[in-house]
Amino acid sequence: MRKQIQSIIDTEYVSWFLSLPRGTKRLEVLGKRKKYPKNFLLAEAGSKTAFCYIVTSGRVVSYEYSTEGEERIYSVNEAESVLLEENLLFGYDVPVNIRTAVESELICIDQPTLYKAVYENSEIAMDLMQSLSMKTLSSQEQMKCMNDHSAIQKVCNLLLIFADRYGVMESGEIIIREKLSQEYISNLLGINRITVVRVIKELKERGLVKRNDGYYCLCDIEQLKEGQIEKWA
Repeated sequence: MRKQIQSIIDTEYVSWFLSLPRGTKRLEVLGKRKKYPKNFLLAEAGSKTAFCYIVTSGRVVSYEYSTEGEERIYSVNEAESVLLEENLLFGYDVPVNIRTAVESELICIDQPTLYKAVYENSEIAMDLMQSLSMKTLSSQEQMKCMNDHSAIQKVCNLLLIFADRYGVMESGEIIIREKLSQEYISNLLGINRITVVRVIKELKERGLVKRNDGYYCLCDIEQLKEGQIEKWA
């Protein structure tokens, strides 16, 4: 199923879920494990950080609020991802708020330990370089998506990405085993919630998406691709 969905997702889809292809095993031994409750504020915009973090389980989001009070999510860190390493290494202020979206287990690494590891271990230095590179590429993809894609393309694309990550095939349909509110979709995509409601309504009317027990079900991923590249009239 994963290969089927991946063949449909456009190669320029936004990498909402940050992770380190090289893995985080070398970095994990540098810090201490700690569990955090849901909605714990790890860093506030404009502050300095005493740690960088490796996510071993759960989810961490970077976000800020618009002048209208709407939340805008910039990235999502899940297992085997690193966050705030650039701020810790170079002393940069944290640009946006960072919080746990669910109960999470993180590994906390302080600055002296990270400095020492970078100077002594070239593989750890490469791990951090790849982490920073993935963030840069994801940011560029986000900007391209926001500038070049319509609302219906963005929503279709996001549903396909969640299906790839959390999808389970049942009776020829794909159920996304992650509850997505329309508000959350709006926050991720940076589009008005009313627009998200309209797009989801259209997808339901076309028989492409339905919702069962709070979970979105994708009925025809081939047709969702059509929405993604906007061949619909």
